[in-house]
Amino acid sequence: MSANSIPAHEGIQFTAEERLYYRRPRIARLVVDLSLPWIQVIIGCAIFIVHPSIWTWLLAVFIIAGAQHGLSLIAHEASHFLVWPQDKRINDFIGTWFFAAPALLPFNVYRQRHIIHHRLVSRPGDSKDAYIRDWRGWRFLAEVFRSLSGLEYLVKVRDAFRSGKSGEIEKFESNLRSDQIKILWVHAFIFLVFTLFDPLYYGVPTYYFILWLWPMLTVTFLFAKVRALIEHQPARSGMSEPVETPYFMNTPGPMLRSVKATWFERLYLSKVNFHYHAEHHLWPWISYQHLPEINARIWQGYDDTDSLMIDGNLVVFDDSYSYSKGVRNVILGK
Repeated sequence: MSANSIPAHEGIQFTAEERLYYRRPRIARLVVDLSLPWIQVIIGCAIFIVHPSIWTWLLAVFIIAGAQHGLSLIAHEASHFLVWPQDKRINDFIGTWFFAAPALLPFNVYRQRHIIHHRLVSRPGDSKDAYIRDWRGWRFLAEVFRSLSGLEYLVKVRDAFRSGKSGEIEKFESNLRSDQIKILWVHAFIFLVFTLFDPLYYGVPTYYFILWLWPMLTVTFLFAKVRALIEHQPARSGMSEPVETPYFMNTPGPMLRSVKATWFERLYLSKVNFHYHAEHHLWPWISYQHLPEINARIWQGYDDTDSLMIDGNLVVFDDSYSYSKGVRNVILGK
């Protein structure tokens, strides 16, 4: 697919009033949206605590991991100063203590690394690499094993130390120390909460490890990988330029995909409108609450295509394309 064959979109020119409006979330909805992952955590834990068995534990793990993934997505919003844009200190306090730290995410270090992703998406050096790997056929199962074994977590920690410094070593190390202390405090509190419900067989606390830490280090990483895969890996056919480009799989520009997440997928893969991912990359200063409206503005008048070139980016959207359909296409090599 040549860039010349893809309709070029002029983008959206925002007025000063629109910039102020789109940046700020509505408070009532914000409170609800920020509460939902924690409610999902409580439901998942309750399922196992009330009826402990291997089956309720497996169900609880997937429910809790979906919520934990949601915590990291809200921390992502905070890293862009979008949870409480009126005050950076309040924004960072909420993002750190209620979302990033519980999800084992070093908030300030993550913010440093995330800038790299926005700058280098689809290019060498991107801090996200799951979408660059080949997931076709049996390789999908290999990626699942990589996550469920905990290997993915170890690799991510290693990569954060290698590339997260982004040339600012002193700032990186200072941020890491601060983030680590906050993570320890938050997880000590979570551990104590779990011990209130833990039967403490043989005097050993287990609930924190089997209901919080294990899902966090395994299933949550799998959900994050699958989401990133669909958001940034181009289709195997029809999107490559006839000449070499600097972008992954030879696309005419960085590939950004938005999808229509089903209600089920929103439990595990997309909180706070994260499935409108292309819109976020194009205008990362816009609150998640307004991304559906931005999506509608982009695609108005383009009903006959699912691809546009916007500011040098290959933007893909099909309102019948879900995460599940994307995974199926990736496995089949489509």
